[in-house]
Amino acid sequence: MTGALAHAGAIDTLTAQQRHAAATSVKNIFIEAGPGTGKTTVSAQRFGVHRFAAEHRHDPRAVVAVSFTRAATYNLRRRVQRLWGTEALAWPHRIVTLDTIMSDLLHDLLREGLVEWPDAKTLWPDGNVTLDIRDSWASCGGTVSTRSIYELSLRGRALHMTGLFAEKHAYRVPAVNIVPLMKQGICTHDDVRSILEHALALPDCAARIQMRLGQQLRALVVDEVFDANELDIAIIEAAIAAGVTVTLVGDPWQALYLFRGAKPDVVPELLARNSVPTLPLTQSFRWQTEEQAELANDLRSGTGVILPTDPADLDVAIALWWKDLWAIGGGVLPLAYHSFKGGYEEAAATILLNHVTRNVLDLNATYLGDALTALNIQDTDVPRQLEPDLQGVIETLKPGTAAAVKSAYLELVAVIGTVSARTLRRPHAAHTGRLAALQSRMTHPGRPVPGLTTHQAKGGEWDIVGVSLRDNERKALGAGLTVTEDLHRKIYVATTRARYRTIEVFPATPPPKKRGARKTTNPKSATP
Repeated sequence: MTGALAHAGAIDTLTAQQRHAAATSVKNIFIEAGPGTGKTTVSAQRFGVHRFAAEHRHDPRAVVAVSFTRAATYNLRRRVQRLWGTEALAWPHRIVTLDTIMSDLLHDLLREGLVEWPDAKTLWPDGNVTLDIRDSWASCGGTVSTRSIYELSLRGRALHMTGLFAEKHAYRVPAVNIVPLMKQGICTHDDVRSILEHALALPDCAARIQMRLGQQLRALVVDEVFDANELDIAIIEAAIAAGVTVTLVGDPWQALYLFRGAKPDVVPELLARNSVPTLPLTQSFRWQTEEQAELANDLRSGTGVILPTDPADLDVAIALWWKDLWAIGGGVLPLAYHSFKGGYEEAAATILLNHVTRNVLDLNATYLGDALTALNIQDTDVPRQLEPDLQGVIETLKPGTAAAVKSAYLELVAVIGTVSARTLRRPHAAHTGRLAALQSRMTHPGRPVPGLTTHQAKGGEWDIVGVSLRDNERKALGAGLTVTEDLHRKIYVATTRARYRTIEVFPATPPPKKRGARKTTNPKSATP
């Protein structure tokens, strides 16, 4: 323990609030941490305090921290290792996504016979159920525009799948293609969650889940709790009921994942039901200027703000939509074309984009993993191996003509064909348009800055941040933000990433600029 603390080094730099939050003896707590208040550091210290607590030296159960994205768990894992050493994560102690916990719980239900998978006795005659859980069905085949979907349910203990039709077409793997895969023990993380939701409605399954959590965990740290959905909340509450020491960390202003089913409004109810006290972290170390500190305070208080538009050397550009980042101009290199839909042509273009972002920005394209999955490329080193060929595609793009785009697309198809059996379609504007967008960056003089959406920028910080706003977003900011509005929270996250200054940036042909930042005279009614 002494060695671990000596290695940490950061303890002497913690504020009184941070020390109290990290080391409090209160069993279950909620740490409310705004931007720059040291949330990750406190979460890491809290993990270590539980991990090396002398009174639990002989307790075989795990200390586990969870978050909702691999990037967040990776960052927290690195922080814990730096502060407490590699021994902090010796098995069974670990830092994983919440999906990993869900997977463990479902496997336990299946092995106990409380949930029955189709053809389970044939698949796993020894009873050692091991599902092949994928991030998405795209790894098993391409998406097509279809209304075909499916729904999982439990009939008694037996898992049942029903084919349905959605109201609108969307790019999906058709349900008819998924049925035989499910019978082979293949599913997605979304399927795991769907099955657990149904299982929790059964008393014997709910009791087993609570028992399993109590048997496996002695402490649980939940990062970004406001991104939790109702199933996540139910599992957290089951852990509390099982006697697990639970630490919840988050900021209601930074809840962004409603599109994934997040329910930030139910977190206060969880805290109230379980009498969980709140420990606030109010001192932000991010703000390096009075201007940025005042902006952050005005945003949280609902004061209307108009961002300055003075020219500046940006470190990053942030928008709520990928499309808006591409519209800014060649000085910004977005890390994705748009939200990934699963098409093979889109995947190929993403691998090419990744080649550019790696070489120019030393950053991976946001959906590189999805692209490799869609093309059924198992070796994550393939993009590096393809670098000479991908650079050839870029050189073909550089002349800046439509003919160059078409030639580059055909060349890219051939390159991807050397590592993937997927068939890419012939040149069409729907497929070559991504390369045309990338071409504009190749012909732009100077080094571009990265372009990120609010979701990708969350958790990051830079010196000077440019924010691209649509008219309705600018109007909302000028009228004053409120924590209960999803759009307002996205604007808040985008405008609180800067250490020194946040400015507004515009499309390539900007409107007339207004100089200086100011508050609106009537925050709740004024427009910029």
